[in-house]
Amino acid sequence: MQNTILFMQGGPATGKTTIGQRLARSLKIPYFSKDGVKEPIFDDVGCPVALETDEPLSGRKMDNAAITILFYLLEMQLQAGCACIIDSTFEARHASKLQTLMSQFPFTPIQILCRTEGSELAKRYQRRAETNERHPGHLDQVLLDTFDMEKLELTFQQPLDIGGRVLSVDSTDFKEDDYQKLLHSIEQLIN
Repeated sequence: MQNTILFMQGGPATGKTTIGQRLARSLKIPYFSKDGVKEPIFDDVGCPVALETDEPLSGRKMDNAAITILFYLLEMQLQAGCACIIDSTFEARHASKLQTLMSQFPFTPIQILCRTEGSELAKRYQRRAETNERHPGHLDQVLLDTFDMEKLELTFQQPLDIGGRVLSVDSTDFKEDDYQKLLHSIEQLIN
């Protein structure tokens, strides 16, 4: 398993974190997420005021910085020969960096592509904005106000062009049996 990297893929609120953290516990490997990187930055540097601005603390710039840090963490794991789970909203433009890492440190990518049915996804966005369950730096109310299902599907529902295996997960009504099937599929691929 040492040359296996699991990528939790998909748009916001599709279950990447919930499923990824559980897989990390089951597989006994480290879990790194874009949100997990951003939240300490929010606490130390400040929260973004908008998603897209020229300001240093824009949501987009913080996302980009967090992804850069994730690439660093991934590279350190690969240098040490350790498997891990990376959870992010990677886009097609990130594939070339991952391909470069694959040429330096050959590894088997397993992409777990999470998706959620539109009405459930809208409910999750609404719940995040209303409950303030996440760090305020995530701008959940802004994300709700700009919710666009079609754009989300176009941006986040394609696997990265990095080879390996792709496992699709519908987290709309994800149950214990679904999790066990996913875990079994992953275990078959890494053994």
